[in-house]
Amino acid sequence: MSESKEMISSFYEKIVGTSPPPEPNEPKILCVGLICLDIVQVCKQFPAEDSDQRCVAHRWQRGGNASNNCTVLSEAGNSCEFLGTLSAEQHLNFLQDDMRKCKINFAHCPTVEGFGCPTSTVILSLNSGSRTILHYNPNLPELSLENFEKLNLEEYSWIHFEGRNVGTVLSMIKHVETYNNSVKLASKDIKNRLDPALSMPITISIELEKSDEQLLDLLPYVDVTFVGRTFAQFRGFDNMTETLRRISQEAKSGATIICAWGDRGAMARTPDGRIVQSPAFPPHKIIDSLGAGDTFTAAILFYLNRVKLQPTLSNRNDSDLARNTKGAEAQSDPNTELQLNEVKRKITQNYNIESLEVSLTEFIDCTVLQNAVTFACKVAGAKIGLTGYEGLGNVFKDLLKD
Repeated sequence: MSESKEMISSFYEKIVGTSPPPEPNEPKILCVGLICLDIVQVCKQFPAEDSDQRCVAHRWQRGGNASNNCTVLSEAGNSCEFLGTLSAEQHLNFLQDDMRKCKINFAHCPTVEGFGCPTSTVILSLNSGSRTILHYNPNLPELSLENFEKLNLEEYSWIHFEGRNVGTVLSMIKHVETYNNSVKLASKDIKNRLDPALSMPITISIELEKSDEQLLDLLPYVDVTFVGRTFAQFRGFDNMTETLRRISQEAKSGATIICAWGDRGAMARTPDGRIVQSPAFPPHKIIDSLGAGDTFTAAILFYLNRVKLQPTLSNRNDSDLARNTKGAEAQSDPNTELQLNEVKRKITQNYNIESLEVSLTEFIDCTVLQNAVTFACKVAGAKIGLTGYEGLGNVFKDLLKD
């Protein structure tokens, strides 16, 4: 950003109270979900019950999965926006100021009176590297469909939903589907568009993390699904392979399924049924594992959205793939109905689910997803070796140089 643009941005924030809108040719990633206050206590070792222990460090920070996703995206230099309800009571200024500092747009967030801010008390153990979270939510109202409908969907290339408030999120997704259908119809009448990114359909992703079976109702409507280990184990799945196989049976045709499993790394299923995987890349010393999962998700969003907007990134040669995905593996899913030697993917509608659409992820192939998963594992591993998210922007820059 030039010096003049920085001055304009600073002036805009002081007057309007939020970051300026992105440049016309820069569609945003929107993350919809929770924002909360994290009170982090760093201890040498996890305290025994009914004991006293002096903390090594203490800090307040902005938390919540969708909020953290935005922090990582912003560190990566990606234009992003957070959408979620904000408590009008204590801590509001702290959360808003922190989003401004991180250049996260929150212009459409509704502010609710009479409810406190959700709070997480986090205990970080330096001895084991564990993070223990005690969360309290004083029934802050969830985002409504009316809030969501105020958005100008033309501003976004990707919308990521935190899996919660299923009925309302489903309505929001259907609202995006309606927009996508209008874009597809309009694009048929437009030839030689100067900037196709401005009129391409929005990619929809969802995070399944909480132990809530209702979250499965969202699967038929999303293009990319992130399945957390907690949710997978809640469903009785013991490993990533089983998780991908079982979840894909209930997903939209051609959907991409991604599953991270801590120190086991991550695996993902491509739109045509192939399986890619990457090992974990832990740092020499674990300093702060809080938000590692959110970092992984955001790094995937960053990478895939980048490929979507710049299709030439998917046309890498074999040496590029080998260099950038060292230590990673790609393998076939024995349960796929497609032959892996097909040159042209044939993704058809899944008539066993409710959605009338197939996934809008033509830009995701085996090479792209392999690179994305390995890239995200490296970013998440580097984050664990940092305090908070400070310095994560340099990690992105270093990895993108390779």
